[in-house]
Amino acid sequence: MSHIDGAAARNCWSKIKSAQGETAFVGNFYQYMFDHYPETRDLFPKGLSAQKANILTTLDNVINGIDFIETLKTELFSLGQRHKSLGIKKEMFEIFIITIVEVAKIASNDTLTHKELSAWENAFREISNLMLKAYESPLTVSA
Repeated sequence: MSHIDGAAARNCWSKIKSAQGETAFVGNFYQYMFDHYPETRDLFPKGLSAQKANILTTLDNVINGIDFIETLKTELFSLGQRHKSLGIKKEMFEIFIITIVEVAKIASNDTLTHKELSAWENAFREISNLMLKAYESPLTVSA
């Protein structure tokens, strides 16, 4: 398991929220992803209100608990199973990571340090790796 600088990742999230607000960040995340990876649009409902609320809660929970990622393994595995059951392909996780890093750069008004941005990316790489474990398992969760 990689080492994640939890303080830097939390500081990154704090700067994003201070500069733009988390609601705007999540809206910009989906806009960026759909603009740059239009093939992802059909994976989401037309109305994104519930989806935005879900990802915002997940972001807060994961970033605030990043120092205890081991305790989130079961939750992240279940989240991975859910993504798998929805037809999200493993390759889409890289699109998510690219998008969340790029939107973080934009959202923070370029105030993020290299250390913070690296911690942010490393956190989501580790989270993705834990979620992708569900793709190795034959078990799936019903949609």
